[in-house]
Amino acid sequence: MSMEKHLKELLIHHLKQKLIKVKQDLELVQEPPPDLKILSYGMTIGYIDIITEKEINPDRIEKWKKLISDGNKLVILLPKEEKLKITELLWKEGLAEKVSVGTYEISLFLP
Repeated sequence: MSMEKHLKELLIHHLKQKLIKVKQDLELVQEPPPDLKILSYGMTIGYIDIITEKEINPDRIEKWKKLISDGNKLVILLPKEEKLKITELLWKEGLAEKVSVGTYEISLFLP
């Protein structure tokens, strides 16, 4: 199993723990991207797309545009060091004000 897949599984686990507190659930999407569907009482209220460094490509941006044009809320979760690059890309494509951007980073502290 690839490192990106393990990272996504870890992030999904943490997201589920956070959303359960506000009575929301996550469901895997059959044909990603996006990776997850946000559900509240069985209704879809948005999507989350988890991006690793290797997954930034034009096809993904076209899928984001389609989701947004259908009236869906989209949250993009990406590595902290990639935020500036993706934000510039979102502005260039006219999507910056239509999506929410979250970041993640892994910090290890050793004694």
